[in-house]
Amino acid sequence: MNAREVFEKRLRQAVRASAREVQEYAQENHRFTSKTGQLDRAIDVRQVSDFTAEVYIDSNAANYGPFVHNGTKAHIIRPKVKKALRWVPQGGNAFIFARRVRHPGTKADPFLYKALEAKQEDIKGIFSKAVNVALDDIANSVISETKSINIKIKL
Repeated sequence: MNAREVFEKRLRQAVRASAREVQEYAQENHRFTSKTGQLDRAIDVRQVSDFTAEVYIDSNAANYGPFVHNGTKAHIIRPKVKKALRWVPQGGNAFIFARRVRHPGTKADPFLYKALEAKQEDIKGIFSKAVNVALDDIANSVISETKSINIKIKL
């Protein structure tokens, strides 16, 4: 393996490790209250290219994830199929019916951005370590190659 391949291998490992750091921090540090843990599990990582990874919310696992992350504006909720909405108020024991409800909106919880910001120093450390390991690998490779070369000098 040449020096470039060694370096690229270590950088790919650093990209994956950095993305996992951000993912784990985002799963553990957020403002929303998790009742089922579904949104926590929906925070995932994918390798976009050799040197790019992405931490994202898997909408298939928790379709409401982007609304929690980005927040929502005030809006009207109307029934899709029935003629009225129905719910039980907190502490109540009877149903409330309404043709529409004005939802006040939700405050954004940008936990992915906060995780990336919080892990900046750790990410720098991961890449620093990867570069040092790559340099050590290259140096050891050069040393082992020079030991196997016989140099003969004739005068």
